[in-house]
Amino acid sequence: MTRVRRKYIPDLKEFMALCANNYAKMTRIVNLAEVELGQSFSIAIDNQPNLLITLKQQSQHTATYELEQESAQVGLKRRYLVRLYHDAKVAEVLSGLNKGMLPPVFPYPNEQMKQPDEKIQLNRFLSEWLNFCLEFGQSHSLYKTQLVFFD
Repeated sequence: MTRVRRKYIPDLKEFMALCANNYAKMTRIVNLAEVELGQSFSIAIDNQPNLLITLKQQSQHTATYELEQESAQVGLKRRYLVRLYHDAKVAEVLSGLNKGMLPPVFPYPNEQMKQPDEKIQLNRFLSEWLNFCLEFGQSHSLYKTQLVFFD
């Protein structure tokens, strides 16, 4: 008996809800710093890799941020490009894991071994990452976020 593989079809409703949730979290973090175009700020949480956020592009309806997490101790280097759409109030990961722009769906199988739902997985990871920053960066926490501005 041959097993028929069904084509992956993204759940647009789930994806848009996730992007709306990420927008709310990103705006909370970015509004703390009031960063201008080209400026960066970092979020440091004890015993965790620092998160460096840089405003790369800004227009009336969008803002694009580069989020970079690096730790020499564990050999970690992640870089994501996240775009906020102010009119729709959504934020999505444009690129991740130091690669180019993400397509909505990857064909499967593929040479890069990407999963068909790679884009939503990266947006879920962003959501969890932002939750962590917000949870442990609040004043009620034992760990306080330290915002450091660079020129």
